[in-house]
Amino acid sequence: MSIRNASCLCGGIKVEIRGDPSSSNLCHCSSCQKNTASVFGWFAIFEAKQITFTKSEPSLLRTYIDESPESGNVLTRSFCGKCGSTVSSQPLSNLDVLVIPVGIIDGDKTAFNPHSEFYCRGRAEWVPAIKGSKTFERMPPN
Repeated sequence: MSIRNASCLCGGIKVEIRGDPSSSNLCHCSSCQKNTASVFGWFAIFEAKQITFTKSEPSLLRTYIDESPESGNVLTRSFCGKCGSTVSSQPLSNLDVLVIPVGIIDGDKTAFNPHSEFYCRGRAEWVPAIKGSKTFERMPPN
């Protein structure tokens, strides 16, 4: 089983990831754009039991309840209170899943090639579709 490390920008929050994600996706919805301060979010989906916060001052880890996603799913978005880096998201409707922003994962990101792109109707026109990924105008059906 592979073990990867991840951290926020300042290093105050460290994460251990065991195993591979069930999927890796891009999201072009307005909520993810605002959360990442970019034109899309790049996320890897894991079972919550695969993720351990290994070094985190409890006072640094903050959580925001995001009721704005276009999907209608309420999310908890956890971030570092010192540097502001998002370190995870979790749908309140499925606490067995933890969503990790790929950008916080250390090292090579090749294993996280996106399988799907969500909310492509919100994709910036200069961002091409990822070759080989499935595209959806909204969130795909379960």
